[in-house]
Amino acid sequence: MNQHRVKDPDDSLIQDFIGLHDHQVRQDRERPGGDMEMTFLAEGDQVIERALAAGHVLSTLVIDSSRKKPLPACIPDTTTVLICEKPVIFAISGRASIRDPIGSFIRPKALSFTDEMKSAKTVVITENVTNPTNMGALFRNASALDADLVCADSASCDPLYRRSVRVSMGQVFAVKHARISNLQEGLTMLKSSGFTCVGLTPDPQAEDISGLALSEETRVALLVGAEGEGLTSLTLDKCDLRLRIPMSRNVDSLNVATAAAIALHAVREARGR
Repeated sequence: MNQHRVKDPDDSLIQDFIGLHDHQVRQDRERPGGDMEMTFLAEGDQVIERALAAGHVLSTLVIDSSRKKPLPACIPDTTTVLICEKPVIFAISGRASIRDPIGSFIRPKALSFTDEMKSAKTVVITENVTNPTNMGALFRNASALDADLVCADSASCDPLYRRSVRVSMGQVFAVKHARISNLQEGLTMLKSSGFTCVGLTPDPQAEDISGLALSEETRVALLVGAEGEGLTSLTLDKCDLRLRIPMSRNVDSLNVATAAAIALHAVREARGR
């Protein structure tokens, strides 16, 4: 590995990492057209290990100069390791020190929704899920509960945004994901390919999710919207089933990742009936 000790926050070697504590700046830099659109960041030994295990290419690794723990054995010899002093760490994170290494990876080529849905049995589709924390938690739940593919509409945030990757604990690398540029056209394609489109909604007129019954072969596209607004009426109108999660004590909605987990578990159980 090529190791460099970095003392100056203005050093060009660490510019990809500057301002991690400013979420808006990071999203602006990492979105299409930003100066970091061809990379993504992963934080923590385990998350970096999972990214590497999934075949992603690590180019640069930042570590705190006070770190005593050895780096994971899987770090490639081709990686540039930046050992950063306190002023640099503060410029990166807004803190005096960081416990976990931060890796800069080459962003992979985007997957095609039309190609990936062909082999999928359970698909999760997000509409207007703009919070990276929610997106990361959703991926972690999707991975745990057997989703084959997560598809984000054009308004949803990037699953490879730094915070999403971190919250997912690297599970964003375990579940394939693709972007749907036109959600309504995408739903039409799913239905014509034999998927049952299931929309989650708090509408009291919707069917109780506990009564869901599916055959083992049923292909399911589960649609979830942002907490509060939920799915749009246009999207709900396209769904074959509208399901609600019964809730107590006047709770009217759940976090989107939690709701998706409950629904994915219900789908898995329904196929076994």
